[in-house]
Amino acid sequence: MDKRGTIEKWVFALYALGMLVLLFHREVPESPAPYLEQLSRHVNLSPLRTIRLYWGLLSHPRPPLVRLAAINLAGNIVLFIPLGYLLRAVFPKLRKPLRALPVCAAIICLVELGQMVTLRGTCDVDDLILNLIGAALGCGLYSLTVPKPKNKPEPT
Repeated sequence: MDKRGTIEKWVFALYALGMLVLLFHREVPESPAPYLEQLSRHVNLSPLRTIRLYWGLLSHPRPPLVRLAAINLAGNIVLFIPLGYLLRAVFPKLRKPLRALPVCAAIICLVELGQMVTLRGTCDVDDLILNLIGAALGCGLYSLTVPKPKNKPEPT
């Protein structure tokens, strides 16, 4: 294994650990409501509902709401750019974007389902959309920054 591959694997491991802490290391609010009722409050399956809400807040006159919206919209994209890049860098079978993106989507779905079941965050289809945009940007960034291997000429 080359030095670059080892570094990329360590970066990927640190990224994965950091994301797990960021996404799951939070308190579950105490609630007298039954689990299923709490669960229903932590799920959004209506595409673009949350995105439209935050987009509308971007023009709100109160800066804290603008900041909240910008962090949620941009954060859900930016935090997943490394996923798309690093999956392609670390796993040779995922070097093609059309192989990496379904794996990114599966990982993001697992994160969303994990947040739903543990009530640590929300299971939001809009997060899936924004996270996948970020992962796709990461896949594209990999294509732009890593040269394609040259085809070896056939022996004569």
